[in-house]
Amino acid sequence: MDRRRFLVVSGLGTVAAAGAMGLTAAPAQAEPPTAGGAASRARRITAGFLSLSLDASGRVTGLVDLRSGTDHLAAGTSVPLVSVVADGGHEVPATMKVSPRDRRVLVFSGEKVTIEVKVVGFPTHSTLEVVGLTAAPGVDVQTLLWGPLPTKLDRTIGETAGVVTDGDFLLGVHPLNDKTVGGWPNEHLAYGFGPDLVWNPYGLQTGEKDEWLASNVAAKTTWGSVLRATTYDYSRERIRQRTTGYEIPLGPLPAPEGRIVGSRIALFGSAPDLSLTTLSHIAREHGLAYPTLDGQWQKVAQRTAQSHFWIHDLTTENVTAAAGYTKQAGVRNIYAISGDGPWVSHGHYQFNSAFGGSDAAAARLVAAAAREDIEVGVHTLSSFIDASDPYVKAPADPRLAEGGNVRLTRALGTSDTTLYVDGDRPLAAGVDGQRLRIGDEFLTYTAVTKTGDAEWRVDGLARAQWGSAAQSYPAGTRAARLIQNGYGGALGSLPIIDEIATRLATAYNDTGVHATSYDGLESAGYNGWGGYGFAHLVNGVYRQLATKEFITECSNLASNTWDAQSRASWGEIGKTDYAQLLRSNTFYRANYLPGMMGQQGFSGDDDLGTIEVTMARAASLDAGVNFETSVQSLASGRNTTALLEAVRTWESARQAGAFTADQKKLLGDPDKRWHLSEVTPHQEWSLQQVDTEGDPVGEPQPARAPTPGFTTPQPPDARVGELYAFKVTSATPRTIRYEVTSGHLPKGLTLNQDTGGITGVPTAAGPSRFTLTARGGEGVDDAEITYRVTTKR
Repeated sequence: MDRRRFLVVSGLGTVAAAGAMGLTAAPAQAEPPTAGGAASRARRITAGFLSLSLDASGRVTGLVDLRSGTDHLAAGTSVPLVSVVADGGHEVPATMKVSPRDRRVLVFSGEKVTIEVKVVGFPTHSTLEVVGLTAAPGVDVQTLLWGPLPTKLDRTIGETAGVVTDGDFLLGVHPLNDKTVGGWPNEHLAYGFGPDLVWNPYGLQTGEKDEWLASNVAAKTTWGSVLRATTYDYSRERIRQRTTGYEIPLGPLPAPEGRIVGSRIALFGSAPDLSLTTLSHIAREHGLAYPTLDGQWQKVAQRTAQSHFWIHDLTTENVTAAAGYTKQAGVRNIYAISGDGPWVSHGHYQFNSAFGGSDAAAARLVAAAAREDIEVGVHTLSSFIDASDPYVKAPADPRLAEGGNVRLTRALGTSDTTLYVDGDRPLAAGVDGQRLRIGDEFLTYTAVTKTGDAEWRVDGLARAQWGSAAQSYPAGTRAARLIQNGYGGALGSLPIIDEIATRLATAYNDTGVHATSYDGLESAGYNGWGGYGFAHLVNGVYRQLATKEFITECSNLASNTWDAQSRASWGEIGKTDYAQLLRSNTFYRANYLPGMMGQQGFSGDDDLGTIEVTMARAASLDAGVNFETSVQSLASGRNTTALLEAVRTWESARQAGAFTADQKKLLGDPDKRWHLSEVTPHQEWSLQQVDTEGDPVGEPQPARAPTPGFTTPQPPDARVGELYAFKVTSATPRTIRYEVTSGHLPKGLTLNQDTGGITGVPTAAGPSRFTLTARGGEGVDDAEITYRVTTKR
């Protein structure tokens, strides 16, 4: 009988306690009789405030909030915790037992395959890792499937962060390495409630079944939500299917990366306001990306949402002027977006003449900006390969991304504009472009027609594309479908993605660049690799960065790159409907990303009222703006000084947290216009509604930075051996760190300096008195509070 106690503290959603974490036998009354005796009893995995129950066959029978006893498992569902696709079919375990060699290991056995999963408990979560996989002779195990866990929780779906909540309880799954990919394979949606999935529930600007949406852990369903992850076996070549249905051969990859063993997830349940504390612990404990700004984790740093100035004509000659304008606007980052970034071409990513043509010259540009306290970022197009890049020039790199391939059934001469091949599926719709590669020659085509039992005619050939040379080819020659990018160039496959990641990290380390944007990040997944390709690029760059004080913006997200990605900023103000920007920001909040407004054109001749409309809406969402401009337009504009001052004023007030909830609601009203003026620098502002002519409407309202302090009540007492969780909250968003500055927490508890979460399992009884200090950012006073907690037995 399990004698551990569970405590719920009434009225405080952030506080609860439960027994020690990890793998336990389920209570005796919940165990169905089994022939296997104690070794095959039902089990329970405790992960934070979640109790996941498993029956003797390894199926999930409960997702219980330990604070309230509420079961959040969706009614009428029966799923295995872990299963595989073997020999093209779904192999579901029939029995589960505890390994006699290691009591932390659950052994799931089916007709063809046995899976060993090691469960390790931590105070706020548990990890589940595949440590063994054995198949019957001749059986090919293709894919490992975690869950999907079907839940009733549907109030907020954090698709990329991998969390679902009803507002009181939050359940999460988090991938712990690159090969553990969020989402579900397109080929196996039938095994994961595929017909019930609600695609793109936030109405984002993407295809309804875009590749990156399929790479997310959490998904909304017609009856609730699911949490899922997967790992593919790439020990041999696999045929992967894009969401379009197009099939792409991939692999093989070497061990251990190409194997299922090592697939690993974190599982947790928490109060919603403690979820970031748990995700912080997961990242730190398991070596995931943990980017910071001013020493603070970016997921909670106010500065992550700071506006940037995107400079189209940034050069070594005008960088000091660009930095000066940016500084006038109270912004700390400039960003080079000339063309598609300051590069000779995408692929090899060598700096062009605007940045001096070398890493050394680019470093001098960055240093010039740094003398003005301004950081430099650069735009990229991810793994897009330009047609002018060395990867494409003869001898063209064999690692360009390809779809399927066919063989010529007849010889092709140098001047022929029709060819004959032995198949049509690789040439069908489903990837961008109609482009073939034969050797070092690139060709495009217009139509494919069946001409015989095993022959198809490809018409409308345009030969010698991308500067290649037309050649003659005998029958039997391989012709591959080349996967194009959105601008008509090529894509890199996994080895090229790895080279690009190393090149970009080297460029950033050598120059001091502190920010980037992975525009076109879908390219790393459209080559068939999905979220695994995303991880090789985003995580690959992050792991090689010399500094983790680095902002990563992106056009797409994936659950196993969420830790490394700072923010997304989708849309163009004035072109993108305001309602669409609101939908995007709803998605950002659900996934613990900062608010962002997208791109705002910004000329020195712009009308002040136009910019203030954007700034007011940004303030309503606590969102940053990427201002697209040029040094030339700022230098010649008649309104430059007033516009930069307006940005500085609004940004200062927003960053300080000066606007009340009611004021934010007013500022987001699309029918109202506002002007903000500074009363006391960094402390007080006057907010005035204006009409379309800029004349005042009504009386002005004061907006004030909150006084540094704390908004949380006295924490409750604790119990020895029971999980404790409490979050302290500063009154100002400009707090950058929490510290215990005198006394001590109860033994076994720790304070998360980034989030203010106090978690752990107390180990000794007695009183504790401690003072917490919230360290303010630049120009913000520290705040202190003293708490008392008694730990009882």
